[in-house]
Amino acid sequence: MLAYFAPAKWAAAAACPSKCNTFPTITLSMLNLMYCNGIAQRIVENNMRGLFSMARPHEPIVDNSVAQAAALFVGKFGTELPVFAMLLYFAQYLTDYKGSYGQFDLVDVLRQCGNTFMPRWNKLLERTHKAEETIERGCRETGKAALYSYLRRNYVDKGIDLHESPFVSLASFTEQELRFIESGEPLPF
Repeated sequence: MLAYFAPAKWAAAAACPSKCNTFPTITLSMLNLMYCNGIAQRIVENNMRGLFSMARPHEPIVDNSVAQAAALFVGKFGTELPVFAMLLYFAQYLTDYKGSYGQFDLVDVLRQCGNTFMPRWNKLLERTHKAEETIERGCRETGKAALYSYLRRNYVDKGIDLHESPFVSLASFTEQELRFIESGEPLPF
């Protein structure tokens, strides 16, 4: 688990942010609940160490401060931040979110996640959900249009009562829908 959500995977996450958005995953808090061993904090700590090694490669890291920052990160964002979103954030931090002039600042890592990344992430999720709803609505309408056309061709046009169709009894058509199918009017969708 630590190796899969590690800095070595940043390039893949940064190359396909839409996959991080649409890939089914769990939040950091749920990950902790599943494994009961603070795995989310260790994953975040590992990514923070990756940022530190890129920003200050020749300086030693203060273990306690990184562990505390990781615990704060999971505590603040863990309930709503999926693991792949966290990976994407760390992958893009230095290029898109770094808000301080210093080489490495744990406070800035926390601040930028809450102030910049999370609003962008939520907008991306909203756009994705709207697109999914549009696709689902289109599939329903297309399926309904196909069923209406089938019933017209195979029952109404041949003079057979629509109530003889198993589709009518199984699909629970309203009387208004049946009258529309029988009328022969162009389909509204």
